[in-house]
Amino acid sequence: SLFRGTRVNRSGGAPHVQTPEEAPAADTTMGFFAKLNGPLAILRPIDIKWIMNRCVALGRDGYIATPVLYTMIWAAVWYAPSTLLWADGKPPRSVDWNKKTAGSLPKDFVKTTV
Repeated sequence: SLFRGTRVNRSGGAPHVQTPEEAPAADTTMGFFAKLNGPLAILRPIDIKWIMNRCVALGRDGYIATPVLYTMIWAAVWYAPSTLLWADGKPPRSVDWNKKTAGSLPKDFVKTTV
């Protein structure tokens, strides 16, 4: 299935860590479009859905949080503000304090000499 719930960590004890014998086989893990077995197994490291499903199957759900949170922090701190303020993703160019203009400069811009 596309969405699968994670196991509930019940309070009152340490979480169960699977032994290699208890871990499900990697052949049963579903990727974006298929189970990547046989010659397609080489695609497992680049299929993010396969990696996430494998982490859930092994009980390592926390491994998914780090890249997701770093991406969200980057988007909130840099990508969204730069897109909203500057539209092209680059910080403002030289400021002309005499004309009180900043940001993207027109093609026929001539710098004011003092």
